[in-house]
Amino acid sequence: MTTLIAIFSGLGLGLGLWFMVVGAQKSEPVPRPVRTEPPFAGLVRLVGLDKGGPLYPQRRLLFVGAAVGAVAGIFTGWWSLALILPVLIVGLPSLFRTTTSSADVEKLTDLTAWVRSLIGVLSGGAVGLEQGIAATLHGAAPSIRPSLARLVARLEARQPIKPALYRWADEMDDYSADMIASALILESENRTGAVAQALRQLAESLSAQARARREIETERSTGRATVRWVTIVTLLVLAGTSMTGYLRGYASPTGQVVAVALFVAYCGCLLWMRRISLGRPIPRFLPASERGA
Repeated sequence: MTTLIAIFSGLGLGLGLWFMVVGAQKSEPVPRPVRTEPPFAGLVRLVGLDKGGPLYPQRRLLFVGAAVGAVAGIFTGWWSLALILPVLIVGLPSLFRTTTSSADVEKLTDLTAWVRSLIGVLSGGAVGLEQGIAATLHGAAPSIRPSLARLVARLEARQPIKPALYRWADEMDDYSADMIASALILESENRTGAVAQALRQLAESLSAQARARREIETERSTGRATVRWVTIVTLLVLAGTSMTGYLRGYASPTGQVVAVALFVAYCGCLLWMRRISLGRPIPRFLPASERGA
């Protein structure tokens, strides 16, 4: 027993001396990690409110809607309005807004008409490529005239035509504009005078593409109209039921959780239907390393 006590006493003394030595040494404090992002940056990025996110342009409208919903929730007891109201304020106009698909089809049609006018100017061979582009500016459609005006201004400022055409294609941001720019870039490098024939074939291809996209857009507009009518009918039904007192069953905390869940599911169905009706644009093919070179 005495031996065991002596052993534990020695171990305790040794550990005590060890802790004293380690504690006496001056250790450098571990620097705290510097916060590089503001608080809730991850949540803001997840929601899409960060710079470049899909909801960044509507961030102020969302905040105003949330504030109005919170005030309404305080007076009515429906705290779920702080979530539902901003979504309605931002989402409803997007459901009824005309999509950019029709504008893209019109721009493609205007590009085709401009290519045909450029063919007429270059066919005689009396003017160069730069002069031909400048000559077709005033007859261009309003949808493509601003970008063409900037292209002509760069050419008149003695900027090389190749980077000017790359920059014009970037401004147009369209697969068809890439095709036109590629044909003009090849002509600017070779100067063979055969660009009129290449543009003539390209114009036929663009014209057929415009007809096909117009037919597709007509079919997709039916789906978008369905989404709009479903939304209108739903809002009318909700307005009518709110006057009859049917929605009072959702006034409790549990009922409001159920209401928010149903609202989220309904919005998800609408977004899914609208996404199907929108489609995807044809990706550009100009190499990224040379865009805007």
